[in-house]
Amino acid sequence: MDVKPNIPVASESIKRFPKLDNQELVKPSFWISQVFMIIATIVGVYLAAQEGLSQAIIFDDLSNKQDNYYLRHALFDEVNDNVTIINEYADTVAKSSPYDLKGIHPTMATFVWENMRYSANTLETPTQILTETRRFYMTSANIISKMESRFYGAKFGAEKLKELTKNVSESTLPMLQSNYQALAAELDAANITVE
Repeated sequence: MDVKPNIPVASESIKRFPKLDNQELVKPSFWISQVFMIIATIVGVYLAAQEGLSQAIIFDDLSNKQDNYYLRHALFDEVNDNVTIINEYADTVAKSSPYDLKGIHPTMATFVWENMRYSANTLETPTQILTETRRFYMTSANIISKMESRFYGAKFGAEKLKELTKNVSESTLPMLQSNYQALAAELDAANITVE
């Protein structure tokens, strides 16, 4: 007996797909549901983008306030230290009237002040604070230079320096301190701790 291998016939190997029911496409309810799905997608994407933009703006604002806080706090510390240095220098000059004033020239810290020119946050500092700080650095350097060149007498120059530091201590420093403390309070309200 001769057995033929079971070879499928070509017509049997092609399976027919079930006929699709396209009647759903002609119903208005299908098209209305599709339109609402498109509208819902557009509205959802729009609202998500708006919320993302809102959060990005809030984050940028808080980050900017934090940078301003550190900048102003550092400026306060530097100016406060310089007031102390100038007062000590004025006291020394007034008491002993040394002949060589250049030998005891006060070394003021200017790191923060000089580097503020490269910071994007510098011009966000209130103008009055920047102006008074600039005048302090400029005027103190001018008085010391005049003392060292003997244009001012030692005691007169010391008095001028004391007047300058008194003005800075009573006006500029409290203004700067209250400014950075206000920023700290705003950051604290947003649960951002600064030290």
